[in-house]
Amino acid sequence: MEPRIQYARTSDGVDIAFATAGDGPPLLVVPAPPLTHVHAAWETFAHLYQPLAERFHLVWFDSRGTGLSDRDAIDFSMDAIVRDLQAVVEGAGLTGFAIFAADAAVPIAATYATSRPEKVSSLILVDGLTKFSDYYQNPAIVAEEALRSGDWTFYTETLARLWLGFENQELAAKFAAYIRECVEPEAKLGSVWPPVSQTHDSR
Repeated sequence: MEPRIQYARTSDGVDIAFATAGDGPPLLVVPAPPLTHVHAAWETFAHLYQPLAERFHLVWFDSRGTGLSDRDAIDFSMDAIVRDLQAVVEGAGLTGFAIFAADAAVPIAATYATSRPEKVSSLILVDGLTKFSDYYQNPAIVAEEALRSGDWTFYTETLARLWLGFENQELAAKFAAYIRECVEPEAKLGSVWPPVSQTHDSR
C-alpha cells in the first residue's frame, strides 16, 4: 500500500500537501507543525500509519511551511493552521470524519471541531497540552533555546534526544533526520514550538 499525495489550496492561497491511504471510515490525522512531512511520516512512523490505513481511509497533511507544502509560508498561528486543515478537508472531500490529534496538535483539532461540529463524527485526543505557557518551564526546553542559533544537524540531533531520551540513540538519530526533512533551518523549532503559542493558550 502506498499513499496518494495530493494538494489543496487554502483560502489565502497556500498549497498544502496531503496524503490518503486505505479504505473504510475516514480518519484525519492532525499534525503538530513544524514536524510534518507526509511522505517521510509514512515511512518513519510505518508502525502507526500503515495499520491505521488497513482499517480506515486515512488522511494526513503537511502544515504550511513544512514537508511538501509551501515552505515559504512560515505561519504557525492558529488561524493559519486551521485554514490548512479546512483546505485538506475540502480537498479530500471529507464529511462525518473522525479526527486524531496528539500533544500540541490537540488544541488545533479542538479548535477546528468547535468551529465545524457538523463535519466531525468523533475526536481522539492524546496527551494534549493544557497550557502552552507550561511548556516553556520545561528544563529541556530551556536547554534547547541555547542551541537554536547553532549548527542545524547538531541542533536537530540534540533536540531529538531531549524529546526522546538518550537511551535509544538509533531512534533519536532517525527522528532527527525526520525533523530535518520536515522543516528548513529558517523555521527552527524553538521559534514556533509548540505551534500557535502566540495566538492560542488552551486551558
